[in-house]
Amino acid sequence: MVVDNSSGGDTQLAISVTAGLRGCGHTVEVVEPEPSSMFDTAVHVVSTGIVLRVDERPAPAELEEIAEVVREALLRHPSQRRRTRAVPVALGTGGQVLTWIDVFG
Repeated sequence: MVVDNSSGGDTQLAISVTAGLRGCGHTVEVVEPEPSSMFDTAVHVVSTGIVLRVDERPAPAELEEIAEVVREALLRHPSQRRRTRAVPVALGTGGQVLTWIDVFG
């Protein structure tokens, strides 16, 4: 599984989700933003946040475990605005989103 924060959207959330997933026994890779992206004026002003990328469709029980980790990380986020953000679970590096996870479940 990959926690993709390549847009630099939310480093704190990426760290929390990564730690939670690893705590559940998942192998997790983190994609950090390039240092130069902080100064790139061509990027969108609206942050896309993080994306969880999986190689194959997770089993329902595994997906629920992932959702619990993400919800817990969102609920502990210090920014009230970012707590309501939804995190997509995408298949591979493509754009196919399998599901969106938010605190509202």
